[in-house]
Amino acid sequence: MDAPAMPMELLFEGRFADYLREAALGDAPCIFVHVPKTAGTSLRAELAQRLRPDMNIEVDYTDTTRLFRDKMDDAVAAFLAGPAAVVRFASGHVMGRHVAQMRAAMPEARFITFLRDPVERVVSDYLHQRSPRHPGHERFRETFPALEDYAAFRPEANKAAQHLISPAVYAARDPEECVEYMMRTYAFIGVQEMYPISFRTLTALAGEPAWPSLRENVGTGDAADREVPPELATRIRAANPLDAALYDATFPRWRKIRDALSLHLA
Repeated sequence: MDAPAMPMELLFEGRFADYLREAALGDAPCIFVHVPKTAGTSLRAELAQRLRPDMNIEVDYTDTTRLFRDKMDDAVAAFLAGPAAVVRFASGHVMGRHVAQMRAAMPEARFITFLRDPVERVVSDYLHQRSPRHPGHERFRETFPALEDYAAFRPEANKAAQHLISPAVYAARDPEECVEYMMRTYAFIGVQEMYPISFRTLTALAGEPAWPSLRENVGTGDAADREVPPELATRIRAANPLDAALYDATFPRWRKIRDALSLHLA
């Protein structure tokens, strides 16, 4: 007997009614795994209006005495110890290990996320962390004076996969296994480059199909800042093979169904 299709597979096969039924958010908690610089701030604001009560799982970025990972570990532990029992929507820059913890503690929860072209995401992340809007930007500028320096910093590589994939799967560095895990784990995977139709699909899952109206925390810098020489773009993709695999398994399939899905959701 064939294994049942995963929710996103139903969507990409054009089985829209089946997908909307199988992946419907309903009353179960919805957990938005927010990969940095993937239009998540705007998305979170609009979903929070529709799915209440809501909570943002966040840390104090101005506290430089502790590592981000330790602060987020504490934030997730506090969430699971209390608010997880009552919220309908939660979001945050949680990591793959936190997703595994929440799946075990909240088996009924629906997990959603957004992806972005790996090169565009790295550039946007770099510009954001250099901006005065970001705590610690002075030190970041000293550490990474050029995009090339940041792109070569291995701990920041495959950031989307670090946020979305369980540590056991991530450790193997197998792109196909990471893609399979993502498709199996997330009820919805949008792409920033197709934000309007992704947003409408997600809000349809919440029972209120709508088009986006907010643009918050948009990227800093002008167009010249975002121009990446082809050779550097190639290097960035090569340095982020897991992120590239996740995106390449998702974006072309969104592009293929966009027109038919738009008609279905009209």
